[in-house]
Amino acid sequence: MTITTSELNERIAEIRSLKALRKETENAIKALELDVIGFMAGLDESEYIGTDYEITYKPQSRTSLDKKRLEADLGCLKDYEKVTTFKVLLVK
Repeated sequence: MTITTSELNERIAEIRSLKALRKETENAIKALELDVIGFMAGLDESEYIGTDYEITYKPQSRTSLDKKRLEADLGCLKDYEKVTTFKVLLVK
């Protein structure tokens, strides 16, 4: 063990505090981004160049496979699955 129990408790408290700060910051960013989106929607343009910034707001697309439909058409997909194992640290 590299740290004591009391040091661990301090680190957990700091992690919780920083996670709360991160959540507050993310919420503030989302609110500001909604204001920018409203501005861009009002312009009816996909790009805007400001004094020291550039904004783009345009559609994007993503393609994915419909696993349920693929299973319905082809049957079991177990032979095609790839499992990756990794460790995750959770602090509650």
